[in-house]
Amino acid sequence: MKREAFAAHTGVSTEAVRKWERRKESIELTAPYAARMDRKLHQAEEIVVERFWSILQIPATASGDAEPLHGSVLEFDADTDHILVQARTSAGRTVLVSVRRRAFVAGAVGMAAGATVSSEPLAAAFARSDVDHIKFFNDKRLHIIESDNIYGSASTLPEVITAIDRMQALRQAKVVDSRSILRLLAIYAETAAWQYQDQRMFDRAQRWAEKALTWSHQLGDSYCIGLSLVRMSQLAADRGDGAGSGEFAEAAEHSAPASSLFGAAAVAYGAHAQAMEGDSNASARAYDTARTLVDTAGTDPSWGFFLDHAYIDAYEAHSRTALGEYPTAIALFDDATTRMQSGYPRDRGVYLARAAVAYMAAGHIEPAAAMGTHALRIGVATGSGRIMERVTTLAGMMDAASTQPGVDEFIGELEHWKAESCPDRT
Repeated sequence: MKREAFAAHTGVSTEAVRKWERRKESIELTAPYAARMDRKLHQAEEIVVERFWSILQIPATASGDAEPLHGSVLEFDADTDHILVQARTSAGRTVLVSVRRRAFVAGAVGMAAGATVSSEPLAAAFARSDVDHIKFFNDKRLHIIESDNIYGSASTLPEVITAIDRMQALRQAKVVDSRSILRLLAIYAETAAWQYQDQRMFDRAQRWAEKALTWSHQLGDSYCIGLSLVRMSQLAADRGDGAGSGEFAEAAEHSAPASSLFGAAAVAYGAHAQAMEGDSNASARAYDTARTLVDTAGTDPSWGFFLDHAYIDAYEAHSRTALGEYPTAIALFDDATTRMQSGYPRDRGVYLARAAVAYMAAGHIEPAAAMGTHALRIGVATGSGRIMERVTTLAGMMDAASTQPGVDEFIGELEHWKAESCPDRT
């Protein structure tokens, strides 16, 4: 949507939109403008609102599991600096999240700027072009993955959604090979599912994982099918569904190409599912199998850069915590964190947060607090819901009045983050 069209749509002047673009989050809206913006978002179609929330990057609630509902803005006072947005927790409970109006408007302007170009202009633009769109979006995805590993999914998710919109328009314009771009759409949909999963927006993650699987089956592509099923297995586990995770892992193992990393990932996620179901011995055997499969799998230039013995050890540590085997979990976490690849600060934060919970459960308060503080800082820097979810769990296990070294610092920094991210409106 061009600036002029956005101005007409919202009932403001083009100059006002230019000013919003320049000032971004420093915008101070008058009450009439604020009411218009709130009303337009409430009336928008689902795909438009999806893009809006991905650009806005709504802050998590203190519980770390809130998920915005599409178009559910609750206008209560146009003169205030915040608006209330309905959000749903992973348990299905509806809560209210306070969002700064400045950020809300900045997201709306960004949404307009990133809106999908229709197919007719694209067809005209690339009618006699030798642009390799497939290579462009393949390369872009690798850049997104690298950025996600370093800076977190909150910063890369808008790029993923925008790329999917553009690829769909290119396919409709018939300026790319339909099967090739559909394959890329399936791969990008899995990426979107993963990034929403990291943000703990599980319903959206599920929708994108299902889109990835649908497009993969439409292609009859075993690689993409395996990729989608592996994502659905890990997602089911994160949602607390051990049985479902195991079923998806088994399907992924059977569907993935021979000697692919998907097979190793599927076995590892299946091992965690067995731990969630309480089968310690079967889980341990499966993790040993996963390590063997990693050693024999072929190189994949597009997926699985993270998948090595340290990753599997950290995942087994996660499983040992679920089983209540805290000393084993602690040893595995410590070893995996020491050996993990460089260039994955967000994943290091996940390991530290999970290790801190294991230390705390074992009664080792001081190292738990130190690791929790380190993980909290990484979580804030990367915007990772996975990290903040574990950090919040850790805080719930601690006595805030404890005099143990490090506890006061950890609790203080967490409370500061809560105050900054979820301001109290009372």
